[in-house]
This record gives sequence, structure tokens and C-alpha cells, in this order.
Amino acid sequence: MGKKSLGIDISDGQITGVVLEQQGKSFSLLASLGLLLPEDGDVGAYARHLCEQLNWKEGVCACGLPLSMLSVRNLALPFRESKKIAQALPFELEEQLLSPVDSMVVDFNLCETTDSNSLIVAFAAEKKILSQLLDELQPIADPEIITPAIVPLAAQVVRQNHDKKNILLLHADLHSCSLVLIQDDTPLFYRRLSYSEQMITPPPVLLENGQVVIADREGIEQSLQLLCDSIERSLDFFWLASHVKYQPDSVVLTGPLAAMESLTEIVAAALHLPTETMDVLSANKISCSDEIRAQWQKQRFDRALSLALLGLGKKVDVNFRKDVFAKKRDFFSVRKQMVGAVAAVVIVLGGVLGYLWNDYRALLRRDQAIRAEMVTIFKQTFPNVTKVHEPYLEMQAALKTVQGPDSPAPLLASDKRILGLLADISARIPSSVVLQVSRLAVDRESVLLKGTTNTFNAVDTIKNGLAASPRYKTVQIVSATADKSKKSGMIRFEMQLQLEGV
Repeated sequence: MGKKSLGIDISDGQITGVVLEQQGKSFSLLASLGLLLPEDGDVGAYARHLCEQLNWKEGVCACGLPLSMLSVRNLALPFRESKKIAQALPFELEEQLLSPVDSMVVDFNLCETTDSNSLIVAFAAEKKILSQLLDELQPIADPEIITPAIVPLAAQVVRQNHDKKNILLLHADLHSCSLVLIQDDTPLFYRRLSYSEQMITPPPVLLENGQVVIADREGIEQSLQLLCDSIERSLDFFWLASHVKYQPDSVVLTGPLAAMESLTEIVAAALHLPTETMDVLSANKISCSDEIRAQWQKQRFDRALSLALLGLGKKVDVNFRKDVFAKKRDFFSVRKQMVGAVAAVVIVLGGVLGYLWNDYRALLRRDQAIRAEMVTIFKQTFPNVTKVHEPYLEMQAALKTVQGPDSPAPLLASDKRILGLLADISARIPSSVVLQVSRLAVDRESVLLKGTTNTFNAVDTIKNGLAASPRYKTVQIVSATADKSKKSGMIRFEMQLQLEGV
């Protein structure tokens, strides 16, 4: 069984839903449904009823809001980092929103960055609307994504039109038209335009089968001409405010009214641009049964289908489920996630145990090699001994027997012989230092140096010089006192050198 996704598109005149299933890289359309939304209708209640009719159980839910429920602003901020933009955005919108910014949830889409600033599109939704919608949907569906419905549709247009640089997307709904200006695969400008009075009186009728019935076709065509004039004025205002003009090369037409045969010709003639419609289902190679395909209306469900695809994707540009509305996730609430977590822990533990076992075997081989080398050295030193059980301890005992407990260390290692130590001490004490050695004692672990010099600084110079030698682990000044019995002012000192490797 694959991963399921529900896309809910809330528009001004209807609510539509699409259920998709993903298996690997293939998508299947399982169900679709549209409900007409009367004026002053409870949006949340109709959305819940839609989920009930679609028999929605579990999966990812993405809900899209119309631009009529949102505030949209184009802004330029002197930041390039998304984190700084998110922190400064509420203060920037404070004087531009009709409602207090504290009562809104704000998110943004980064459009363009320059050396000095960033161009963004900011979306704001009232917390009250989001709260009511989530409360109504909670018993059946808990959307992971709540976003402007036009945003994922614009992403689909970008994905399917890579060969076109500048595109104008027009989503013709029953009561309004949403436009998106896309430049270099980036949506820059969003706007909602209401239809003129002539177009909505009498209004177009959307029947239950998805067919659009026009009572006065001539009046509708004249109103569409006025709508195209409004589109051109909106683009002119945007270009004037942004100081950059991106002339669209073509128009992509979507929405319920795109089913009108004459709409494409009217828009193309009014805007003087090539105009085409888009089929999101075919563009994404989504399979479905013959029965579902026979009832499918591509223009009516294009935004709901885009939302369902967004739920199955990885990137979400704008999502109002943040801050106080962020969805609480329990990692172990889903069986597949629990199995994956246990499998990951087992793999990690197996890797750690394997590494430790391999390290133990390497240390064991190294210990055996060192023991064999010590036995060989012991037998070469004491040829009369035939059996060796603990070579290190037996070597120490044998040396004490031969040399006595106070014997120095010349026989233990060639680099610690008396002559070598004396040569090293002599070489590391500068010739400018006045020094008279009164005693030099060498044992297995350390060297004791006693003498006199002229200043305390000379004592430090001797210590620093000897400390630089790799032969000694530490060099410490045991004592350094002025010789008060003599008038010469000489300094008597005692210094201990701890031999390295002991």
C-alpha cells in the first residue's frame, strides 16, 4: 500500500478535494469531489463534509486557501538570510495589514536576492480563520500543510513550462480571477481580481457535474475583456513599484471558467499573447481508472490536484502551520516509523559492536607480537633460561639480581646511556650560562642535577633548555636559593629530570 495524500482547495464558490496515492515514483488518482459553497457558508463545515464524502482515513493532507482570505504583499528587505527575513517581516508588515500583525500568521516566498536586499512575496492569514478551519477538520483530517491554493498550482506551471521564460498564470474561478506573474521559474507577483458586475449578474452556474453554464455569453465576453484590462493595469502597477518590467511571453489558463471554449480566444486577443490551458493530471502522468477518468474535470480540480501533489513532495514554499499552529508530531505513532527507528538502532549497534570486535582482535594480535618480541630479547639476554612465562616481570627481576637496586639504566635502552645523557645535558645548556655542577645522579627513572649559577634567570634558562629535549618527560626545579654564606651572590639549585619512557 502506497502513501496517500488529500488536497483540499477552498475557493470563493466551491470546495474541491482530490485523493492521490504514490507507489514508488508513480501516482494514482483514487477519488475527487467538488461541493458548491453558498454565500456565508461555513467553510470548515463544508471542508469536513468533503473529507467524509471522500472517506478520508489517513495520509498527508494539504489545504489551500483562496487569496480572498489572505493578505499578499511584495516587499524588499535588506537581508539575504531567510532567518533574518522571518524575524523582520512582522515589523515590516505592521503598517501594511488591515488587521494587527499579532492576529495574523505570516509566511513568505523568497523571489530574488541581490547584493544589498531580497525581494519577497509575503502572505498573511488571520489566526481566527485558521483556528476555526482546524477545529472543524480535526476529527477527520489534520492538515500538515495550509498554504495559498494558487502557490502549488504556480509551481506546477513552472515545472511543466521550463522552456518558457516569462509566464502569466490566470486561474479563472466562479467569482474572481487569480493571476501570477512568473519570471525565470520564479513567481514574483500574486493578485486577485474580482469580476465586474456584468459578469456576475446573472452569474455563471456550475452544475454538480462540473459543467459551466453561461446565461448571457455576450455579456460574459465583454466582462472578460474588462478583466483583461484590469490584468494589464495590475501588471503596470507592479512594474512601476518594482522598477523592473517582466513582460510575459505566454498565458496559462486554469480554473472552472477555463472550460469555456471562447475564453482562451478572448484572453489571447485581449492580451495579445499566446494562451493555452494546462492539464495537471496528464502533465504528471497520473493514472486512474476509466470510471474516474470519465468523470474528471481538469479545470475544476487543478488546484486541488496540485495541493495533493504538494503533500507527496518534499518542498513546501509557504505553510501557515507554524508557531502556535505547528502540528505536533509523535515519531513513534506510526508503525512504519517505529519499525524504521528499531532497524536504524539495530544497524548502528551492529556497526559499533563490529568495530569494537575488530579493534579487540587488532589489539590482541599486537599484544601477541610484542610478547613474542620480549621473549626473544629475554632469551638472547639470558640464554640459560628456557621457559619464559611473564617476560617483562622476569626481565626486571633478572636485572635487579645482576645489577642491584641502585644501578643506573644504561642496559635498559641504548638511548638512555650515561654518556648520552651527559652529552645531551651539556649540549642544551648555553655556554653563556655560568654553571658549576656539584652532583649528577642517574637512576632508572630520573636524573638529579645539583649545582650553582650566578642568577635565578640562569636557573630558568637551564630548565627551559633541558625541557626541550625528547629524552625527558618532565623537568622540575626542586629548589633554588641564594648562597648567603658567600659574598659572591651565587645561586644554589637542585633540578630533577624525569626520563621519558619510564
